[in-house]
Amino acid sequence: MQSVAKVRTEVTARHWLHDKCGNCRNIYLAQIKKHNRAGAQLHAIISTPTKQQLLDVAQRLDQERKTGKIRGPLHGVPIIVKDAFATVPSLGMPTTVGSYALIDSRPKKNAAIIDVLIQNGLIILGKTNLTEFCGFKGTGGWSAVEGMCQSPYILGGFKKGEKRRGETAPGGSSTGSAVGVAAGFCPISLGTETSGSLTSPASRAALQALKLTPGSVSMEGVWEVASTYDTAGAMAKSVLDLALVSDMLLRTTRGGCSKVSLTKSIRSKWQGLSVGFVDIEKWRLPLEARDPDPGYDEQSFADYQRAIQMIQEHGGRVVHPVHITPPEEYIVDSEGGNVDDLMDNIMRSQARDGCKKYLSSLEYSKVNDLKDIINFNQANAAIEFDDMFCPNQNGLEKALEATMSAEDLEKNLQICRQWAATKGVDKIIEECNVDVIVGPCDSFFAGLGVGANYPLASIPFGVVKSSGRPYGLHVIARAYEGKIISFMGAWEATWPARKIPDLDAVAGSL
Repeated sequence: MQSVAKVRTEVTARHWLHDKCGNCRNIYLAQIKKHNRAGAQLHAIISTPTKQQLLDVAQRLDQERKTGKIRGPLHGVPIIVKDAFATVPSLGMPTTVGSYALIDSRPKKNAAIIDVLIQNGLIILGKTNLTEFCGFKGTGGWSAVEGMCQSPYILGGFKKGEKRRGETAPGGSSTGSAVGVAAGFCPISLGTETSGSLTSPASRAALQALKLTPGSVSMEGVWEVASTYDTAGAMAKSVLDLALVSDMLLRTTRGGCSKVSLTKSIRSKWQGLSVGFVDIEKWRLPLEARDPDPGYDEQSFADYQRAIQMIQEHGGRVVHPVHITPPEEYIVDSEGGNVDDLMDNIMRSQARDGCKKYLSSLEYSKVNDLKDIINFNQANAAIEFDDMFCPNQNGLEKALEATMSAEDLEKNLQICRQWAATKGVDKIIEECNVDVIVGPCDSFFAGLGVGANYPLASIPFGVVKSSGRPYGLHVIARAYEGKIISFMGAWEATWPARKIPDLDAVAGSL
């Protein structure tokens, strides 16, 4: 499937969506039809507009192009968005956050980011599946409305009894946004991130992803888990595509604090870049969170060493290892609680207010708060629960009960920032004189971006030989994103290309 650059330079919007396009006829919609609920049964897309609605939008954009009105570099390009961004009914897609409780809800207006997409001439091709309520209900990648989103790389699909970060898990909560791009349903997508919600599924789909600096883009009209931490970001198959979308969001939404053009920050050379690598052995996921395939630890260690050598051979400077304490080892209280647990408590304590804020913005909803949602699920257990993927709603119930005073919140945020920034990212950048810090995606490295409120990226790295699952690297820097994009550009130019999934093989394995 083509990249954004291919779409922009070779075709008009109508070319991709109109019947007269020969073998390009409805290429993305055809791919969705073939492998979303049939074929590979990926369940990445919850809803799409009608074909006529898409044609109307495409014709209007093509007419604008003919008259010289180009809304931006992404004029006429299709995009899919996580079903946590509110869209008005006239766009032809409900906003469910994965729940039947919201399937007939009506937003008063689009999420601010959705309006940005429309204003810049993008075609919203569909809403993507997600971990229900952005991670608070069910297995990662599962929602009541669309079911379990499956990896496009794993033969046989999700393995029953798999741990949350196991080999066959697709990652979450922005699962469909990652799987949809990897499967050729669309060239680019949007997701949200609290802690790894965007970058984790992207890494397991061999994609480029960038979590934007929290506070730099508007989250108005978006279902939020934790207002302190939540932000948005894009996924793509190339760094250029990722930078184009990110530049658009940073340029036109609230904050507008992009210091430089990310597109202009892309580079292909390593000279002048300094990179810190954490110790991969100290940053591996604990065994209670994963089921590593035979040989994976050895393979990923060898790839890690090869990456360091590659950067050095191409003129980059590497400091390895740089020491940052993993969150599960950073103790914050006398009872042995760690900073990872503390960040979870902060998120949980803010979830109830985030739910209320979103629901109160709707024109119509049959549920008005978190308690209503819990009651709805209990009353509609046959459709809201699943023996394998969602046997209970413990996450929602814990969020309902969680409390944290404003004073405690501020104190706890400072503890998290001290770990992630003062003793972590800031310390390493200053003492080691590096531009970015790199660590494995198969870890709790994303927590650094949470605690520090810094941008975070994931990049394709390798493929587990025994399972076929892609794995990636996380890249973090201080706000803002320019240095991360520079690293990503050099990486893309010198590291082997991402693996393309074989959807027919996946379909044949089911």
